[in-house]
Amino acid sequence: MTTNVAECMNSCPKFARQLPMLTLAEFIRNMLQCWFHDRHRAAQSMRHQLTDTAHLVILKCVDKCNFMTVNPVDWNIFSMKRAGKQWTVDLAQKTCTCNKFQMDLLPCSHALAAARYIVQFCLRLILLKRESYHFQCFNRDRNMDFTSLCADYYKRQTLIDAYSVPIIPVGHPSIWIVPSDIPERVVLNLSSRRHVDRPRASRHILPSERTTTQNCRRCGQPGYTSRRCSNPALTNEGPSRVIPEEYRRKCSICHTVGHNRQTCPTRDSTVE
Repeated sequence: MTTNVAECMNSCPKFARQLPMLTLAEFIRNMLQCWFHDRHRAAQSMRHQLTDTAHLVILKCVDKCNFMTVNPVDWNIFSMKRAGKQWTVDLAQKTCTCNKFQMDLLPCSHALAAARYIVQFCLRLILLKRESYHFQCFNRDRNMDFTSLCADYYKRQTLIDAYSVPIIPVGHPSIWIVPSDIPERVVLNLSSRRHVDRPRASRHILPSERTTTQNCRRCGQPGYTSRRCSNPALTNEGPSRVIPEEYRRKCSICHTVGHNRQTCPTRDSTVE
């Protein structure tokens, strides 16, 4: 959905792009080898059926279930009410009118409240010894386990399978078995014109991605620096802003704030 994965891969070998081609390829292979090994061990050490990030999201949503009123429509459709708002949850289709359930493929707080209602209803039937229901939403860990409502992308076993294939080192080039027709091939450079300036090592930052704004030290306006400022300088008499002592314009002859050496009244006497 986004280019975050591609940008991450492009920024990691940023300092290795100036190396030869074989060295660059070996750098990327070694980097992926370490990544796969570390992530595979981290996935195996997880205690829950979901990943740690998905498990924390579920726990935050479970805390919001206590403030909701559940009204069942049938065995799969429920109506949720809270603070004058209403949502409809369908556990069979895994949808909710808040659209978080079908967009994130993780149960929202409304779906968790509906699933907890089913669990509590089944527990009451078991205690009354009327019927013996078998359900998968009961666990001793906070009395709930909603892994059946989550997609397979957030499960621990899926993460283990994704990093289960190891990346084997290719060894030194002297032991490679190269076919006879490969060394005879000639690969020419691309017919592209190189730019005059130095090639960029990182991508251009869009204005919408910048979180900080520059303020002029001379007039206090955002968007530019004091070198490009054409506004009059502010002083301590101004009501809009108080300029620190080290940022105010001073005369280099008499060291007085408010003028420069061109308009200094003591310039002629100093020159004489």
